[in-house]
Amino acid sequence: MSRFSLVLGVLVLTAHSAGANDLKEFYELALTRDTTLQVAHFQRDALIEARPQAIAQWLPQISANASAVRERAGFDSGPALGSQAADCAISSTATSQRCYGTAHSLGLNMSQTLWSFQSFSQLKEANFQVAAAEASYQGAQQSLLLRVAQAYFGILSAADQLATNTAEREAFSTLLNQAKSRQQTGVGPRSDVDQAQAFYDATEQSVIDARNALDDANLALTEIVGQHVERVAPLQDDIPLLSPEPASADDWVTSARLDNFDVRTAQLNMEAASRDISVQRGRGLPTISLTGSGSKITQDALLGGNQTLDTVGVSFNWPLFQGGAIASAVRQSRALFRQSQVNYEAIQRDTERQTRAAFRGIVSGIQRIRAARRAVESSQRAVEAMRRNVEFGTGTEFELLDAQNNYYTARRTYSQTRYDYLTNVLTLKQQAGRLTEQDLIAIDNLLIESAA
Repeated sequence: MSRFSLVLGVLVLTAHSAGANDLKEFYELALTRDTTLQVAHFQRDALIEARPQAIAQWLPQISANASAVRERAGFDSGPALGSQAADCAISSTATSQRCYGTAHSLGLNMSQTLWSFQSFSQLKEANFQVAAAEASYQGAQQSLLLRVAQAYFGILSAADQLATNTAEREAFSTLLNQAKSRQQTGVGPRSDVDQAQAFYDATEQSVIDARNALDDANLALTEIVGQHVERVAPLQDDIPLLSPEPASADDWVTSARLDNFDVRTAQLNMEAASRDISVQRGRGLPTISLTGSGSKITQDALLGGNQTLDTVGVSFNWPLFQGGAIASAVRQSRALFRQSQVNYEAIQRDTERQTRAAFRGIVSGIQRIRAARRAVESSQRAVEAMRRNVEFGTGTEFELLDAQNNYYTARRTYSQTRYDYLTNVLTLKQQAGRLTEQDLIAIDNLLIESAA
């Protein structure tokens, strides 16, 4: 599948080497300013913390505690009775005595998990979650390449449509003025003026729509790169038309199923969801831990005196019943796992559809570009022929208007087919998980160098 990179490599070699052009510059801006990529970046950073958090459950857990407590002790008999001590008070009946004191305690507790099926399963789940986060971010990086190119092509296409529609309106304006001149001199009928007027009036709305479309296209790229877009470098007229290699859509689909980042992310999320079932089941299984603690209590001798206590041992904990919460969590996790399975299948199907559509778009795009170029040339010749026929009186004004209309329709179609072809080239590589910055540079080298 990597042979397709050679196809784009040919584009670099055959195109006019203009150095870094607008497309590459916009992509470099988008790398630091595109909010969608930034969201994906921070989401990745957040999700990869699942693994150190899962590992932490297998590392020693140490905590410290300290307290100061005011205590009161009562004695019915004992050595203190009969002789009042400090902070002690004898009752009125002289049969009991109450003493007060302050106890200060310091403690250190340590626990080391020896076995926990829940923690073991969480570590496995975290590994898949981290891998899914990385795959999702790499997919977002590839998506940025395609989004920048699509937005850039959107500006070029809208600019071409506006230029073509404006030229069409000017051409019909010329024909309208000629028809009016012929009517005024008595050479042409009123019907020619009406027909020319109808064609001319029909172009006004298209010019307005094209101008609005260009503004929208500029805003779309501005949203990605984070700064106002004024002018962009146009695409050269002749671009290399190369078929994908290998020339089988099935091979591209096979690669997409293995390497497409959306598919890979969905698969890893499905694996993580599968491990989560074990995590929830592990909440009801025994855990074994090594525990140790040390404490020191400082208090009056009358209340027990200073004490130190150090312990070490093995703790066994088995939650036998928690009100059915664990069983419910397992059922919930299983349902989420089945949801991830369906989502994985849906993304696979969507990826296959887009891969086949992009492959077909490249193959048919080559034919469409060539056919559209021939249509422009033939329709231009038809306009010239009809113009001569009108001059010699062998053709009608309507036939000339119709030929002129067909010519500008062919120009609009030819302009759009080139952008569709290049978009499909990038889309096919993205679906196969092969899209890189070098592919964007190859397209950038097909642009006419911007004026300094």
